[in-house]
Amino acid sequence: MAESAEEDIQFFAKREKIYPRSVKGKYRTIKWTVLTVCLAIYYLAPFLRWDRGENAPGQAILIDLPHRRAYFFFIEIWPQ
Repeated sequence: MAESAEEDIQFFAKREKIYPRSVKGKYRTIKWTVLTVCLAIYYLAPFLRWDRGENAPGQAILIDLPHRRAYFFFIEIWPQ
């Protein structure tokens, strides 16, 4: 009799599937728009060209770590 009572006790619930809910709203739309714009800038910026003259790099946005310089369109940043 003691054995049958122990077999009837369930310590864990049966597995239930969990499904993600679709999220909609104003802030979610803003988030996805900002994310899309930022990713587009990130992936397309290396292909933008900017004329800096002779013997200068032609990329519009360039961070040159070995020479400690940065170029952002018409702005050149040099170390002090």
